[in-house]
Amino acid sequence: MKLFLLLAIISVFAIGCNCNKNKFEDFLYVSSTSGLLKLWNIEKQLMFEVRGYADALEDKLETLKLHLKTLYHTSYPTVAAREKYVGNPLKAFKLLRRIYEDWIHLQKYTKLKSGKATLEAMKQLLEDKPIWLDMRETLRGISRIEQTYDLKPIDIAEGRLQDKQFNKKLSLRDSLAIATHKYEEGDYTRSAIWYRLAMNIKDEPNSNVYDEVIGKPPSGLRRKFAMSCLMHATKIRYPIYTHKKLLAEVEAFLAKTSSIELENYIRKRLAQGVDQFVEEANMIKQPTSNHERGCRGQFIKKTNLNCRYNFTTHPFLRLAPFRMEEINHDPYIVMFHNVISDNEIEEMKSLAVEMYNGYSGSFTPNQTEKIEIVAHIHWLRDNTPFLLRLNQRISDMTGLDVREFPALQVGNFGLGGYFKPHYDFMYGTRVTMDSLDGLGDRIGSIIFYASDVPQGGQTTFPEIQISVQPQKGSSLFWYNIYDDGTPIKRTLHSVCPVIVGSRWTLTKWFHSDPQMFIKPCSPRKMI
Repeated sequence: MKLFLLLAIISVFAIGCNCNKNKFEDFLYVSSTSGLLKLWNIEKQLMFEVRGYADALEDKLETLKLHLKTLYHTSYPTVAAREKYVGNPLKAFKLLRRIYEDWIHLQKYTKLKSGKATLEAMKQLLEDKPIWLDMRETLRGISRIEQTYDLKPIDIAEGRLQDKQFNKKLSLRDSLAIATHKYEEGDYTRSAIWYRLAMNIKDEPNSNVYDEVIGKPPSGLRRKFAMSCLMHATKIRYPIYTHKKLLAEVEAFLAKTSSIELENYIRKRLAQGVDQFVEEANMIKQPTSNHERGCRGQFIKKTNLNCRYNFTTHPFLRLAPFRMEEINHDPYIVMFHNVISDNEIEEMKSLAVEMYNGYSGSFTPNQTEKIEIVAHIHWLRDNTPFLLRLNQRISDMTGLDVREFPALQVGNFGLGGYFKPHYDFMYGTRVTMDSLDGLGDRIGSIIFYASDVPQGGQTTFPEIQISVQPQKGSSLFWYNIYDDGTPIKRTLHSVCPVIVGSRWTLTKWFHSDPQMFIKPCSPRKMI
């Protein structure tokens, strides 16, 4: 076994490891549902502590009320009545002593911090709060869902995702955060639409209480809407301008525009329909990509495919064949059904407790491709019964040798988690063949789907126009290179953004050299 190669090779896999100290080294909650569950637990604990703090304040208030009851005396409306009261030596003595001795202690009591333990617990919990990268990636995830699936902002704000209505609407602050992010990312059209939506949000439940505790939303909303509209219009006029140049044009316009003229412009824009904004933006919009078409379910389903039992890749399969469904003939892609059980999936998750950021590339010298955190991953390396059992099953399914590199990669995608179109074979500046040190290129890939994904999360092959929806318990297998070592570029594939649900996968890549004498030879089709 060449396990000593593991650390060197991990850096070149489709989802890389945290190999270098960089701005991506912080754990991001948003990159996986398992990370978001940690946030859910943090907020649950925070709510528990706030309730405890509120209870402590109520206890203190009740104590003060009870103390006042012990001091209660009849109201004396006239001076004569009050004079009679203090003329009583016992009452006068008690009055003076209380003010001299008791009230100073009562004042000190009011200054005591109630719920100190709960406040300290909240402080500790907030030390694990999300960082700014989490917020940025969350906003990018929402934007990715919106744009990839061509969803309308009003639908998202109202809790409609595709054809599903959810009992959750976005608040004024939610909409403002998205609008501001869109503006900063240069999507002025949708920024204007989101600002407009925010302006239309009225009478939120308990808004007064929320404003008192959290603070009022940022002011100047109408001007921000105007800025987005002007940047939108200027971008259409000068599509090659940078944000800096567009901003200079807009600021020059505003400098010679009176407040009355600006308000009239805002009213005119608000009177226009949202569709007009979109139509204007479509003038400079990039064409819909095959990746987006696949995510939207716009590929035509292939018909010349079969389902059958596979009992040829290993002698054991004569007794227990696998159900296999053809997905594509060239390149060869198949789906195996019912190949990992629910119990095994739970076992896999229990072994992958410590997960870390997975990247869209590797931190190699001269790397020009943008690196993104796309999921949380965990490498199963130890020879556990689970790893041994799954590797044997993979070998039975594919007929390939997995002993040279037995590790499996667990992946979990978060809010809007995706993977842009890429190849699994080595290409570009991702890695040199020398670094593979005897294992050779990745001739094939297999993905086990460890969860159903209600919306989104498809594995899409844009070049051959195939989109595969994850089915819990199934696996997808394909070859990446021909027998002569030529890459199959039509295996370009991607992962669609997860809209709703949790996408869990178990992935393995097959290297060429260990398969030298066992990989079935098939004639190469010239297309």
